[in-house]
Amino acid sequence: MTYLTNNFVNCMITLKFIFIHLFSNVISSRKLNVQYMSSFAAGVGISYAIVHLLPHLAYFQTVLIDEFGWDSGIFYSHGVYGIVLFGLVFSYVIYKIDERTFMVLEKKDITSAKNAFFWSDIAFHVIYNIMIGYIVIANTLSERFYILTYFIAFGLHFLMNDWLLYHHHGALYNKYGRFVLSFSIFAGAAFSLFVSLPYYLVVIIEALITGALLVNIIKFELPNEGEGSIRGLLVGTICSGILFVFV
Repeated sequence: MTYLTNNFVNCMITLKFIFIHLFSNVISSRKLNVQYMSSFAAGVGISYAIVHLLPHLAYFQTVLIDEFGWDSGIFYSHGVYGIVLFGLVFSYVIYKIDERTFMVLEKKDITSAKNAFFWSDIAFHVIYNIMIGYIVIANTLSERFYILTYFIAFGLHFLMNDWLLYHHHGALYNKYGRFVLSFSIFAGAAFSLFVSLPYYLVVIIEALITGALLVNIIKFELPNEGEGSIRGLLVGTICSGILFVFV
């Protein structure tokens, strides 16, 4: 009964993620202070990463130790953190490659450059979403509180990502991007229903997601000088920090 209940809750979380992707452009068109919301989301992301994800990674490290029989050495103490670092660096490198490729192509044909940049950007987020969709339905989020924190953190994260993609790609995102991203969440969730990966691979996926999340927080969600709200950042950090620690 508990297993079915958890699966139902996880499916609802997946549907809400899909809803966010489909209608984030509508939400952003309302009278919302986007700068405040972006800073608020950054605060929530920072709290989630430091207070919740990092301690959880310590548990994942024990999973890898048990799976591979490590009893000493660098993998024993740093294996999962190395995967997080790889996910962080890989995400950042992909972003920089896309950025430089666009700068080269726009000198030849601005329309082709915009299309190439859009599909490259979307392809990265599709892979990211598939992994998240898989994790949610794979029932690794078995505790109610963990499900709640995951939804709050990644729901806001998706919302900010979608606003950023809409800002960069405009009509292309409205016409194609939001539907492709919604389907990618569904595809990851559907994949998890038919393919059960070994738990250590699920741990690796979680670690890669963590690295990519950290890049997005640092690169895109933390407010730049004059472009963000200190109040929003503080409110998001303090409120979510209290929630993640004490509730």
